[in-house]
Amino acid sequence: MSRIAKSVAGLLLALSLSGCIDASLDVDLTSNTTASATLTQVMRSDSYVTMNVVDTIGGDTWLAGMKAVEDAEKAIVDTEADGKDASTIVVPPEPEPYYFVADSFCTHGGRMLERVDGGATCMDSSEGEFADIHLEQLDEQVSFTPEEDGTVRIAISTAQVLQAVTPQMDLTTESEDIVLAMFKDRKITITFSGDAVTETNMKLARDEKSASQSILILDLLTGKSEMPAEFYAVVRAP
Repeated sequence: MSRIAKSVAGLLLALSLSGCIDASLDVDLTSNTTASATLTQVMRSDSYVTMNVVDTIGGDTWLAGMKAVEDAEKAIVDTEADGKDASTIVVPPEPEPYYFVADSFCTHGGRMLERVDGGATCMDSSEGEFADIHLEQLDEQVSFTPEEDGTVRIAISTAQVLQAVTPQMDLTTESEDIVLAMFKDRKITITFSGDAVTETNMKLARDEKSASQSILILDLLTGKSEMPAEFYAVVRAP
């Protein structure tokens, strides 16, 4: 598999929150000991249609297409290494990498709803005591820390957010063009809410009942945004 193909495949394998998906994490404090949390992923209609087509074709066809690309590239390298002309060797176009989205979108927990606009929404929800809050698609869960004054500190580590959208890769001029096209305007929005937010490192709403942070995935991938160690809000329960 070519380096660029690996890069793109790695991006999609790293997360079902891929370039064709917007996501939001909403956590609402319902009492001093309970909360509700919902992770929502929204896939656009064009991407969902493509995903279904590729899912129908199956992974074997996709892998066969990638192997053909890899074999042709290897043949060029080997031929040139022997001092021969490799100009007649044709490298076929790489198949679209949507198979990895089809293989991961809403498959690790959550309920998928097909929308009237042709797209799809995946919702993963959990509610109850703090220790019982668990979203299947997060490796590291949201933390709840009761404070002495009765408020609760809600937080999620930036590392967890970054893990979802930034696989280990180096952007080259060629691969960056692919990434820019796939991830343009895609974002993740985190919102913590309750009766009142008393402290936060996110944007406080006008009514001071919630705090949120929208993160452009491209900024994370290109390292253009400096992020805190965690996103948090100290919230008073209703």
